[in-house]
Amino acid sequence: MEKHLILNSIGFGGGLFIGLIVLWFITRQLKMRSASDQSHRTYTPSSEISWEEKRRHPRLAVSWDAFIETSERTEDVQLKDISLGGAFVVCSEPLALSEKFKIRICIPTKESLDLNAEVVWSNSNMAGDKVVNRGMGIKFVENPATKRQQLEEHLAAMLESSPNPG
Repeated sequence: MEKHLILNSIGFGGGLFIGLIVLWFITRQLKMRSASDQSHRTYTPSSEISWEEKRRHPRLAVSWDAFIETSERTEDVQLKDISLGGAFVVCSEPLALSEKFKIRICIPTKESLDLNAEVVWSNSNMAGDKVVNRGMGIKFVENPATKRQQLEEHLAAMLESSPNPG
């Protein structure tokens, strides 16, 4: 009787062990298949996306002079890129995040354009050896439709006059 109980225990334990291995193998295969399916899906941005993915308008590389004006200071700056939504402003001391200010953009061969803007990011806290251009990303805010139209016209003219690559 005791021999029969031992054999039953060994059989039950072995069956349980094999069952766990099979379960592990099936789970692993399902996870691999799920990961493979997800890699073939189209990209859908998450709620936490990087600043690069938040851009709605294409940026144009420029080298334009500009002036920023806050309640405390006026400073000569330079734009490195611009779009209908905003620009990258090269300046020695970027403004604080969310600070609103006025910017006068000196568009070559055109009249200057005065816009309202807000700081959306800056690289002021990065080490100097890690930064190519010290500055801040801005977005244009609370501007009349006429100012936005002027900016759009200037950028469109710039695109038309730029040589086509290829």
